[in-house]
Amino acid sequence: TPIIPLFMWDDIKALQMTKYLFEEGIFVNPVVAPAVPKEDSLIRFSLMATHTMEQVNIAIEKIEKVARKIGVLSASGISH
Repeated sequence: TPIIPLFMWDDIKALQMTKYLFEEGIFVNPVVAPAVPKEDSLIRFSLMATHTMEQVNIAIEKIEKVARKIGVLSASGISH
């Protein structure tokens, strides 16, 4: 699928993730209340056929970095 949902389960975390990723050069879209219930907040990570594997890998590294920064991802995995 070209759109990959990354669940944040928190409106504030979804908005923080969007802001920090934008600062890292990665554009994602937040989906927060009232579009979804607060506990279902997410960001939409969109891919296109024109993205290279290098670009995808860089984006994943930056997503992981930011997720750890805001406490969505811990050393052992997803924090929830």
